[in-house]
Amino acid sequence: MSAQEFRLHAAAAAQVLAELSLEIERLGAQLCADPSFALDHVEELQAIDLIAQKQRSLALMLEADCPKTALSGMGLDALAGRLHSLAQPAPEAN
Repeated sequence: MSAQEFRLHAAAAAQVLAELSLEIERLGAQLCADPSFALDHVEELQAIDLIAQKQRSLALMLEADCPKTALSGMGLDALAGRLHSLAQPAPEAN
């Protein structure tokens, strides 16, 4: 796969992630419209919000000219740390 093809695939994946984050946020907003439901499911609604944030951050990273710079600007420290560790080369076996 050429670099150009990779960029096209990454841009397509970023678009899907961004669309999914909007759909998840809409779902969360609908669930929050019912105050008693929202009070009973605060942790679950926060999880929905975190999923949307992670998807948006991944989308931005995929679209970035420099993914390392995008990671350092990511507001989700846990996600940024995990992506940094996954991007490190595996240690060679002896």
